[in-house]
Amino acid sequence: MTDAAAPAAPPDAPRLRRIEVTDFRAFPKDHPGGFDLGDSGCNLLAFGENGSGKSSLYRALRDLFQTSEHDIRPYGNVFTDGPAPRVKITLTDGTVFDWTTAHHPYALVTDIARRSSFLTHTALRELIYNPAGPDQPNNIFRIAVDELIDDFDATLEGGVRRSVGELWTDVQNAFKAEVTTSKGKRRPQYYVRDLEAKCASFNEGMRQALERIEAEAKRLLRKLLDVLGVDPLDLVGLTFPQLVYSEADKAILNQTLTAAVRVRTHNVVAPQSFLNEGRQTALALALYLAGRKVCAPPGRAELKLLVMDDLLISLDASHRRPVLDLILSEFEDWQIILLTHDRYWFQLAREQVKASGVWKAVEVFERFDGDGLLVPLVRPTEGDLAEATLRQAEAFLTDNHPHAAANYARSGCELILKRFCVKKAVPFPYFEDERRPDLQALLDAAKAHVVGDAPRQKALSDLEAHKRFVLNPLSHDPANPVPTADVAAAISAVREVAKACGKNYP
Repeated sequence: MTDAAAPAAPPDAPRLRRIEVTDFRAFPKDHPGGFDLGDSGCNLLAFGENGSGKSSLYRALRDLFQTSEHDIRPYGNVFTDGPAPRVKITLTDGTVFDWTTAHHPYALVTDIARRSSFLTHTALRELIYNPAGPDQPNNIFRIAVDELIDDFDATLEGGVRRSVGELWTDVQNAFKAEVTTSKGKRRPQYYVRDLEAKCASFNEGMRQALERIEAEAKRLLRKLLDVLGVDPLDLVGLTFPQLVYSEADKAILNQTLTAAVRVRTHNVVAPQSFLNEGRQTALALALYLAGRKVCAPPGRAELKLLVMDDLLISLDASHRRPVLDLILSEFEDWQIILLTHDRYWFQLAREQVKASGVWKAVEVFERFDGDGLLVPLVRPTEGDLAEATLRQAEAFLTDNHPHAAANYARSGCELILKRFCVKKAVPFPYFEDERRPDLQALLDAAKAHVVGDAPRQKALSDLEAHKRFVLNPLSHDPANPVPTADVAAAISAVREVAKACGKNYP
């Protein structure tokens, strides 16, 4: 007798294949933004300096994938005559979501919106910033019920399933309930009984949600913090005293939710005042990502989007890689879009994801069009990152942007020298803020390592002539750009270093 065949796994859900943003904020009608994610719907890693259009992409996705209709007209590009903003998404199965001044496809995207997550560093800070005072526990109740766990499905008595958001709406509706009589408006019969019943249902839904989130957040926090050793910060638990209706106060009491944390043996009352920036960010990330994981269904049968804009700007280099590791491992069945203005983090992230084959990397930067208007340009960065960086430096030089070309040449030089030092186990320091390596220190370390190796010594020594000016970020004044010939010579010198260090970039 043979076992029955296991049921076939459901097919993967369609994913985003192309994003088109036209006449929308930074993208004017004549220079739309197009982001191709391939026939399989890859994840996207995008770099863009402030003002280049990166955040316009974020807002386009965030406000398209909504559960209610949004007006696109306020997003029209101010330099377009007769603005007609448009955001168009094409899925891998050919489905199109088209947001225009005439229509928002919220009815088609509601399910995707409920399963998706859009997060910026500013929104993340709300989980750990307390406007009530620096010495008070941070109350995240409203953030939790409105965003963090609003779509958590709870199972109530009788098998009834309601989301936390729906249960909270039930409480609010019961609290505001009125009936009209010949003498005017008054509370309905059994008002207190009905409101207390709604509070009880909400409390049960919150209990189920917080029980799962607490366990998940504790696990994720360890993965984020225990990078260089066991970190002393612990999430003790989430404290929710449960809603009660007070007839004396005519109010719903206990609308509070706080995270109890401990550092070694010290119970922290106000994490926002006691913890450093890195631990605050790790705590907020653990809570937020735990909320998204327990609310969304597992697997690939339904499209889930995780879109993050400049999320890691408060973390040093040593703690950025574990965040990316966590996102890649814990959200591998989501379609992920990561946006950043930090070029060094973009380099680290691209190096980390390039071998997976499921990522596309692009750069969004500004250039002048024929009318002298700064417009965004989306450029894929395929292949080797150092080579792509040097090619972009040359492209900027061709377009008469020596300032930008010098910046890219410096980034390419840093990446090549860092790779060489890492490969040869040559120690080198970072700047004090730990966000990027010190180029002079990299150069000195590499030169010390190749003593006696004449070709490499010459290539590294020739680079010294360009380190002080072209490859020095403090000397890049757009009002007084470096000579084109000097930048071209610096790029050539960087390529010679790449060749001497074992990689020939043509």
